[in-house]
Amino acid sequence: MENQRTQNKIAMTYGAIYGLSSIVVFMLFYFIGTDIQSKTPQYLGYLLLAIFIILGVKSYRDQDLGGYISYSKSLGTGTLISLYGGIISGAFSILFFMVIAPEMTEQIIAAAQENMAKQGLNEEQMQMGIEWTRKFTQPLWLFVFSIIGSVIIGFILSLLISVFLKKEDTPFNSNIG
Repeated sequence: MENQRTQNKIAMTYGAIYGLSSIVVFMLFYFIGTDIQSKTPQYLGYLLLAIFIILGVKSYRDQDLGGYISYSKSLGTGTLISLYGGIISGAFSILFFMVIAPEMTEQIIAAAQENMAKQGLNEEQMQMGIEWTRKFTQPLWLFVFSIIGSVIIGFILSLLISVFLKKEDTPFNSNIG
């Protein structure tokens, strides 16, 4: 039991792997010139998060908890994995928008303006929308929203995944003696 890993350490490990994997996927889409409004990178990111939650929870259950894990511990582990992955992704977002591709902020604003025009918003509403878009593409907000978004999606995914991965220990399964 002394060399048993903690829930937090496992979450950090799988969260870091998820965060780095999502960065690699994002950069691949960036370098191949994927449209800024494409949802494909986002959906692939959700898939990656689900995969690393499954791998992390299974690893914790099978290697550290003797093959058993409660629903709540599974949910907590998955949510922690998404938190650590979100921190890494958020830090990368700051680096990306400030150093690697600072022009992306203007592209995001232009895309938002185009969407607002398609929705038929008047000039005043569009200006307010652009102002808010500029505020939320600032480094601090990018970092915060990356973490919050990752945790919310990770929590939802973990709610579903934990149903399938939980395996409660019963008194009949324990070794008495």
